[in-house]
Amino acid sequence: MEFNWRGAIDRNCEILCDIALRLLVMAGIQAGRSNPTLPRHLYLRILSILRPAEFAARRLIAMAACKLPLDVGPVRPTKERGSQPPNSVILGLDPRPHSGEADTAPDATQPAFALFDPFKPFPEPWLTPAEIAALDNPNTENWIRTASPPNEPVDARPLGRRIRALANALSDLDGQALRLARWRARRAAGFGRPVRLSPFRPGLPPGWKKRPKTEVEEVLRECNYLGLEAWDTT
Repeated sequence: MEFNWRGAIDRNCEILCDIALRLLVMAGIQAGRSNPTLPRHLYLRILSILRPAEFAARRLIAMAACKLPLDVGPVRPTKERGSQPPNSVILGLDPRPHSGEADTAPDATQPAFALFDPFKPFPEPWLTPAEIAALDNPNTENWIRTASPPNEPVDARPLGRRIRALANALSDLDGQALRLARWRARRAAGFGRPVRLSPFRPGLPPGWKKRPKTEVEEVLRECNYLGLEAWDTT
């Protein structure tokens, strides 16, 4: 019996919509306005749910782009650009800071949801050779940072934009799937530079658990398997 992709997409989309609604409430986002700051402990709690939800949503969009009947229309070459636009398919959210007035305005333009996983970061080592050598010097000033207070205010405007972008993408799943389907059709036709060959980054997504214990871990595990299966078999 053929697998019911439409049913799987609708079921996981409903779960992710509930998670996005919960994040909106936790972040205090009402009518497009978000709190400029949040306590650090709440900020980290929201981020621990938001990040795996974003990865699950990208895999859900890939499922819809591959398995749902979508009319991508005529395939045309993309215009040459010197750099990626702020709201591109790959980059999605504009990482540049915005002013508080522009971010809290109810009619502010909402950034597009990033359909591609961000590349894995490869930062510099935590300790440089000079810092490692300084550990044996008793005259060296203690430069190790202490733990930040849990109630310390943290800038939450970028977090609020990410939550709104996720909620808007889930409310317009077919439109997001069409964006990805058009990108895939252009890549198959040989238009544009092959910056990315797949919307997924190598390895397991952040928050993936072999034995999930929370709702977001469960939906991420299922969407990761089905998203890869849909992309590789279409």
